[in-house]
Amino acid sequence: MKQTLAILAIVGVAASAMAMSTFTPVFNAKYSPAKDSALGKAACGVCHASAKGGALNKYGKDLQKAMKAAKSTKLTAAILTAVEGLDSNGNGKKNGEEIKAGHLPG
Repeated sequence: MKQTLAILAIVGVAASAMAMSTFTPVFNAKYSPAKDSALGKAACGVCHASAKGGALNKYGKDLQKAMKAAKSTKLTAAILTAVEGLDSNGNGKKNGEEIKAGHLPG
């Protein structure tokens, strides 16, 4: 039982690292957020509830839906573009507008 839990923990950490290593560069390449902006400092918090990862925020869930619709397991610039017109956090501003302003969309 302990061995199974240890394996699951290792897989979870590897999955988190994989998301960071594949999603963040795609996001940064498309939007080039300023490092001193809230968006630039957010790290995993752009799509997750915290900067360390964990549960997806509303923007992350919208990206997840867009990836599913595109039948993709990889984040692409086209998928990011697909959610720019949404208002994931419901504040009256579209995701694309918030990202351009350096604010968190989720």
